[in-house]
Amino acid sequence: MFVENYRWKDAESIMAGGDAIPIPYPKLTVEDWQVWKTFLPIRSQNVDRIAAANLSPRVLYFSEGIPYAVTEEIQRASKYFDTVEVWRKREVNKDPIAVGLMGGERYLIARWGMEKLIPFATLKKSMPLVLGWKYATHPVAIFTGLTGLGYLVWSIFM
Repeated sequence: MFVENYRWKDAESIMAGGDAIPIPYPKLTVEDWQVWKTFLPIRSQNVDRIAAANLSPRVLYFSEGIPYAVTEEIQRASKYFDTVEVWRKREVNKDPIAVGLMGGERYLIARWGMEKLIPFATLKKSMPLVLGWKYATHPVAIFTGLTGLGYLVWSIFM
């Protein structure tokens, strides 16, 4: 199992002193979130702050396939966020991510998978191909293409 934790290494020293507690996870831009949402369209978990404190690693591992290390990170991250979401593909073990939400902003907490994880830069670079395929295989696009092809054939023979 491959796990990527996005918590900053010096997170404990960041929190020392002052009233404001900075969030020790990288903020997702709107563009980056669209890429993640396209590749991982299903929100399988939505955990609020109180539920995250009472999370049992065993329950999440057996129900969602979330590794113990990620469950611990979700519990740590819940101190900073209103809710923590887990996004995945239809297949449970296909590189899901944990995302923290605070005031409409999204932060990347962790990512894991059974095989080596695809780098985000590669996902972002292949986005136009994925969207093209998504729209090309949409039923409306197929119907329009067949209608155009039928019209072309009809105009040739008439």
